[in-house]
Amino acid sequence: MSVPSVVLRERFVVQASCETVRAVLEDVPMVIGCIPGADVTATLADGSFTGRIGVQYGETSVHLSGTIRRTAETPLRVAVHAEGQDRLPSVRAAGDIFVELTPTGPGSTEVAIVAEFTFSGLLAVLARSATKIMGPQLMASFGRCLAEKALRGPAG
Repeated sequence: MSVPSVVLRERFVVQASCETVRAVLEDVPMVIGCIPGADVTATLADGSFTGRIGVQYGETSVHLSGTIRRTAETPLRVAVHAEGQDRLPSVRAAGDIFVELTPTGPGSTEVAIVAEFTFSGLLAVLARSATKIMGPQLMASFGRCLAEKALRGPAG
């Protein structure tokens, strides 16, 4: 097993119940939409998804296409595995995202996210420096988006 190149963490509180936040997390295309430059392109028969993400850092851009699948679920924890490849076969990314929900009061939930990714090729070189700069902003933006969707509820 390889050691992740990048580990990102974020915690935030949502003014919604654990059940509501969990229901929002069920809508993978909507949640993926909270990641800038990412979208789901298809839902597969086995419940997994295909998707893509484009990342630009300076003058270098990478466009990964790949799969997203749930790997573990409980009422208060969700785990997802994602992997993708650029047009250049040596440029790859794979990772796991863990979301844990903790009730903090009536109608309030703490959401803790840990994303662990391993990169290869050109992306491995860029990932460490780029994520130090952009990682915290990306995670905070994702957290705000997820919180807004939870406030609107599962259909929002």
